[in-house]
Amino acid sequence: MLARWVGEYLIRPCTEDDIASVISINLVSLPEHYSDYFFEELRRESPETFLVAEKNGEVVGYIMCRIEYGFSNLKRFNLVKKGHIVSIAVLEQHRSKGIGTVLLQEAIKAMVKKKCAEAYLEVRVSNEGAISLYKRLGFIITSKIDFYYKDGEAAYVMTLPLEKMGQ
Repeated sequence: MLARWVGEYLIRPCTEDDIASVISINLVSLPEHYSDYFFEELRRESPETFLVAEKNGEVVGYIMCRIEYGFSNLKRFNLVKKGHIVSIAVLEQHRSKGIGTVLLQEAIKAMVKKKCAEAYLEVRVSNEGAISLYKRLGFIITSKIDFYYKDGEAAYVMTLPLEKMGQ
């Protein structure tokens, strides 16, 4: 992906210089945090699926994913290449403008280009807004992991089949 404008927002690949802003957005937007190294590692490993949303030169949202191999969430006992949506966040004042949707769509396009069979993510069972967004994009709940988060809340694993998207 080169870059795509969505109204006043530029959706583009994350650069090394963006990592500090991404970490800051993660800290203020989500209860789950990662080491600085983890953000840098994902950007190096899967740059095509680590994207930011920028407005007036300021990073206001991001999505970071990793391409991995593992058992399918859709076809039991099949090993597949899949895209793991690790984290997505948009600063509160920039939400409800379609930024999260476009970040997801662009990351999914990159996963299809990388020949991933499916995309998946974990989401808090209480996060109805995010669950609704993921369902609108075609994700289905494939399992539930009790006590997934540090505070003891469960997570749904939601999966999107990608195999037919690449045809």
